[in-house]
Amino acid sequence: MTEEADPSEIFATLDDEYARDILVATKTDRLSAKELSEECDMSRPTVSRRVTRLVEQGLLEEYTHVDPGGRHYSEYEARLERIEILLQAEGFDVNIDIRPDPADRITTIFEEMRGD
Repeated sequence: MTEEADPSEIFATLDDEYARDILVATKTDRLSAKELSEECDMSRPTVSRRVTRLVEQGLLEEYTHVDPGGRHYSEYEARLERIEILLQAEGFDVNIDIRPDPADRITTIFEEMRGD
């Protein structure tokens, strides 16, 4: 994802009911594609397509795990916090708040501790 989220792309994604359902389902819990399929009552291919787009836009974080048998699987967690749209004389001012990437959060914590 780029540093600045593109509001028109975000709005297009959020216009999709399946994408919205995935974000809501992953707001408080990390869920696998299988769990999302069951929780949101959608097919695995539908989940896969929506998850790919949400991850690409930075609205969803993907965490990869390895089970005891050596099989890899992913869990997903929503990063979108808030969208604010303000109507101003010049047009619309759109603010999209996305929770920072976990690695970036750790870097920020260390930089603050060092005084950078």
